[in-house]
Amino acid sequence: MNLIAKPVVQDQYWIVTDGKKKVGNVLAHGSGFSVKIGNTKKEYPSTKTISNKEQIEFVKFKKVDKKNPNPYEFYPTTGRVFNSLLDVRRKIHLFTKTQKSKCYYAAGWFALKQGSEFATVLCPKHIFVQRYESYGPFMTKNEAENAINTL
Repeated sequence: MNLIAKPVVQDQYWIVTDGKKKVGNVLAHGSGFSVKIGNTKKEYPSTKTISNKEQIEFVKFKKVDKKNPNPYEFYPTTGRVFNSLLDVRRKIHLFTKTQKSKCYYAAGWFALKQGSEFATVLCPKHIFVQRYESYGPFMTKNEAENAINTL
């Protein structure tokens, strides 16, 4: 049975899963590492030793690109991204265009109803997505236009 250790705090704390649910954890301390799986707790000198003896695969932390620190790179944006967050209810990546801005934009292409007709818009303001009838986000303009044509 191969287990996966996902990092929570880089090089200090990992959650061990069987692929679906949590089965234990790994904690770094001054003299080594503590591995707790179920009710058993064992000590090891390094993560390599843990990988070999316990059959645990350690997943590396994904580094953030400093030039484009967009953690939600699923949908296109109009430029540099600041203050990224995720609207969980609508499943939309929100961002601001400047560091101090309070105006959030939705990443991706959207079909927004303007008046009596739909229009395709890249990265509309979040307030428009909330107020007006909209469909999206989409990866390309063609996908948004196809959604309009199927309405």
